[in-house]
Amino acid sequence: MTQPRIDKMFEKTKSVCFGRFVMDVPMAAQVVPGPQAFGSRIESLQNDAKGLTRRARAKREEVHSKTQTIDRAEVVSLNEGPTAGSWILRYWDDEISKKVGLQDIVGYFAAQPHGFIYPSATRNHKTPEQVLDSLTYIATHLRARDPAEVPQEPGVCLDVGFIADDTGKFQEIFGIGLRFPELPDASFSISTNKDAQQGDSFEARRSEARRAALMVPELATAFAKIKTLREGKRKVQQGDGSEALFRRPLGDTPGHWHEFQFEYAGKRFDHRNPSWDAALFTGVERDQAGSVASGLSDDEAIALWDRLMASVRLRVVK
Repeated sequence: MTQPRIDKMFEKTKSVCFGRFVMDVPMAAQVVPGPQAFGSRIESLQNDAKGLTRRARAKREEVHSKTQTIDRAEVVSLNEGPTAGSWILRYWDDEISKKVGLQDIVGYFAAQPHGFIYPSATRNHKTPEQVLDSLTYIATHLRARDPAEVPQEPGVCLDVGFIADDTGKFQEIFGIGLRFPELPDASFSISTNKDAQQGDSFEARRSEARRAALMVPELATAFAKIKTLREGKRKVQQGDGSEALFRRPLGDTPGHWHEFQFEYAGKRFDHRNPSWDAALFTGVERDQAGSVASGLSDDEAIALWDRLMASVRLRVVK
């Protein structure tokens, strides 16, 4: 069954790249940057490569200002990085960190016109030399990326950058959110995690939640008011995942809202088959689902979900 409002939204679309994934979204959709971590979290400084020197020096002064405090922080060095306009700051955050060998090493990387901050440290038995090698790898494989570009080479998309990589040796966590001007109370989010540890299955957790709710009268009453619109396996590009689509009542007032969830387990540590999950909520106000009545019917919410989910895929690389 066609849904005119949803169909009209998708008459023109744009491709959005995040991590190793890409999906097609309505042209008017607002893309909200989510987590981006490649070994460590990465902060993007859009159009501010020129501010890296100031930021690196300010951080050095911040650390230096604590040398005579109870922390006894200590700057080790601030040197030019492996690429033009980049810096690497090394410091001990406090006296205890120095005693146990936990040194902070932060990369301030330029990929004109953008800047990127990459914090790291000598944790997990890594030596300073090993951390510096990783930072050099990141800096020399990093470039700027227009948000409209979908690279055809192996690597991960940042919001305004791209790291060329096919090693899979770094932890990878990426995600985005979507808001829709035509549907102001609808919110979609998706995230990936290469090294995610898998616990109980999606179905097992759902079954346990249902069983636990039925044992408490108040919860059982609330649970009975939730309508399951669809639940079970959903095939995606990588294989079979699991979804659960619910319509929930809006408290004591008339109306309803939607909660749609999806999980794909993937294969842990495999950058070509990472785990990912997605969610769609309606009735969103001030980032809180179920705050207002949904502006979408059940069929419209399902149509929006299906259009978005059908487009999620790993980027084709050459």
